[in-house]
Amino acid sequence: MATELATLLDRWHPEVAVLETPFLGMNTRTLVVLAEVRGALLSVLATRGLEIEEYSPAEVKNAVTGNGRADKGQVARMVSLHLFLADTKLSEDAADALAIAICFAQRGRMDRILAGRE
Repeated sequence: MATELATLLDRWHPEVAVLETPFLGMNTRTLVVLAEVRGALLSVLATRGLEIEEYSPAEVKNAVTGNGRADKGQVARMVSLHLFLADTKLSEDAADALAIAICFAQRGRMDRILAGRE
C-alpha cells in the first residue's frame, strides 16, 4: 500500500493530504489493522513533506450534508449533488473520499477567510 501511495504522489504532486480520523467504535482487530495501515500511509506522507489535515467523521458528514450523524447513503447523495454527479454511481469509498475533499475545501476556505487571506 505504501508503494502505491508513493506512486500516486509522484504522479499527482499534491500539496496536502486530507484524512478522516478513525472511528473509535471499531472492534479491536479492525482497529489494529487500521492503525498499521494508517501508520504506513502517514509515514509516506511525512517523508514527502506533505501537509496533513484530519477531520472527524462527524465534521465530514456535517460539511457535506449539514448533519454530523448522516448515514452513508445521505453522504453519497449529497456528494453527487455538490459535484453535479447525479448520473454517476459512486462506490462508498469514492463517496467517502470525495466527502473528505469537500470538507477540506469548505474548511480551508473558512480558515483563510478567518485569517483574513480571502
